[in-house]
Amino acid sequence: MVAEPNYAKYGVLVIDDSPVVRAMVSRMLEQLGFGRIQAEIDGSAALAYLETADPAPNLIVCDIGMKPMDGMKFVEALRASPALHLSRLPVIFLTATVTDELVQRARELNANGYIVKPVTPEVLALRVERALA
Repeated sequence: MVAEPNYAKYGVLVIDDSPVVRAMVSRMLEQLGFGRIQAEIDGSAALAYLETADPAPNLIVCDIGMKPMDGMKFVEALRASPALHLSRLPVIFLTATVTDELVQRARELNANGYIVKPVTPEVLALRVERALA
């Protein structure tokens, strides 16, 4: 029997421009046992949060299609961060559609996975476990 992961000490940053998706994903993460959940509306708001977050989150779940800063540009800025603890954070993308170009770009940015919306608790749990392994 495999023990359930204990995420109580972990923090996660959820980035999505839809308040419904932010709330739904945050609730699912709470049910998985995450102790700290922060939600932001786009990449620029998330970068501003990360500048002062103490402690920094252990995981980021990020939508791709947002304005003014989309998920790809956010992760590009994150990976370029001089702060190693931020530049290496695991990222799971959320997307409404998957294309070969999107998958290739996500790989180039060292994303740790992606979830095609609508998000389900089972898929989220699998991606989270892989990303934090």
